[in-house]
Amino acid sequence: MEANGGVYDIMEKMIDFALIECSRIDWSKYEVIQGRADSVPLALEALLTSTIKEAEKYYWRIENHVVVQGRLFSAAEPTLQVLIASLLNARPRHIKIDVLELIFQIVVGAAAESANEEYKKMQQRVQFRALEGLWVFYGELNGEHAKAVGEVLDVLDPSRLKFFLDASK
Repeated sequence: MEANGGVYDIMEKMIDFALIECSRIDWSKYEVIQGRADSVPLALEALLTSTIKEAEKYYWRIENHVVVQGRLFSAAEPTLQVLIASLLNARPRHIKIDVLELIFQIVVGAAAESANEEYKKMQQRVQFRALEGLWVFYGELNGEHAKAVGEVLDVLDPSRLKFFLDASK
């Protein structure tokens, strides 16, 4: 294999799974509180590379558009995919805290009661995406943010979480 421009060059760089996931999504198909979700990928990328001072600004650009006071918008589904993928890379503490809080807000919004059938379908899609990431969440239980991840798992998979916590005692 070639050393320049080949597989080895790619392997030498840190692959950011969240950025890959973010680039795969056609964000124009999704909505946030004020219309199309075209601004969400930039906010996600900025959050995932932000300093402590910048992080809060980007957190709110996502939280106030994708999930507002527990109400989900369609962009919650791909946003959740990107946030879960972001947990696969090492991130500074402040970023991981914000990522886990956004995941929690989306998961809680997906679990909320709703009478609207179309909204319920969207909630189910979001729940499905969250359940696909269970293995990532369980892997995070070994890290410094175990309590925050436990809160997410308590919504998604409460009986299995209790079983694993009891077994580890």
